[in-house]
Amino acid sequence: MEQIETKKKASIVVVDDEQSILKELRILLGRLYKVHVFTNPEEAEKFVDENDVDMVISDEMMPEMRGSVLLGRIHRKHPDICNIVLSGQAEKDDIVKAVNDGHIFSFLYKPTERQQLINVIEKGLENRRMKRILAEQNIQLKEYSENLEKMVEEKTAELAKAYDRLNLVDANKVYFLIYLAQEMDSSLDRIKKLVEVLLDYFAFTGSEIQVNNQAVVLGEAVDQVLDEIQGPAARKGLKVEKAIEGNPVVTADPAKLAKALRSVLDNAVIFTPEGGRVTITGQPVNGRVRLRITDTGKGIEPWKLRKIFKPFVLERGDRNPDGFGLNLPMAHAVVKAMGGKIWAESDGPGKGTTISLELPAAP
Repeated sequence: MEQIETKKKASIVVVDDEQSILKELRILLGRLYKVHVFTNPEEAEKFVDENDVDMVISDEMMPEMRGSVLLGRIHRKHPDICNIVLSGQAEKDDIVKAVNDGHIFSFLYKPTERQQLINVIEKGLENRRMKRILAEQNIQLKEYSENLEKMVEEKTAELAKAYDRLNLVDANKVYFLIYLAQEMDSSLDRIKKLVEVLLDYFAFTGSEIQVNNQAVVLGEAVDQVLDEIQGPAARKGLKVEKAIEGNPVVTADPAKLAKALRSVLDNAVIFTPEGGRVTITGQPVNGRVRLRITDTGKGIEPWKLRKIFKPFVLERGDRNPDGFGLNLPMAHAVVKAMGGKIWAESDGPGKGTTISLELPAAP
């Protein structure tokens, strides 16, 4: 192999079994391009595979391999390389087929005039350059389209959430005003406490709740909250029992799960009369873990079961006299944000209540 390099960027491989032809083409092209000459087609193919080549010019009739075959092989691996055939014999049917198949940009008969050859080379290089630009633009367009589609999906989801929250605010606005009106005759200390509770509630639920879900041992999370409510439960003489099957692990945010459990257990302790019982049970259910907190308290009328999870909806007489009725709405918002569900069951007034929390089981 002989190699002649120039300052031009275009790299051209020339293949011909006649040294005299290679010498002539080296003289014709050496001042304008990087020229790599080969007499063996397979060596030329290997060079193309291993180097950055812009164009291959090959003789058609060679002992080892026909030029159109060589260029077809190169085209399959490097479709952006421009290929030209030089032919001195009447095998143009095969060459025309190769041109039509897209393997070859052009062909010329030997002997070829210098200017004619250079004109074809320049057109071929320009064709290659435009193909590359088009390919890059197609990639950029595809990326832009994918990014645009993703952005539209994200913004649509954000708008949908904002719309849902707006509807929720509108739906709750009247209830909130009534709720505030009911508290206006309260003592100054209670109103101050209400302001603190509302600020805390809106700070927590006023925007999309961010959760850091991870594997949490449910029994340990329950035990932590039971330690916190042990005092209030003992003062009322309540019996608190826990019976969780196995040692289930859920996917949840540890801090927010603790907050939800505390909200539900606080309610159970508050609404269960002295000497009553609070029972916590848990078991796996279809790839999830269900926790049930049952009390022997005042119970709930069936038509109010859904209302207890909505903020500002319960009448003052249905709420804890010392509280503001936001424990269960807070728990509902937290459990939903963690990918879980929460609901209430009761056979009616005086028959106790069961609050069920269902969370994804950890993989």
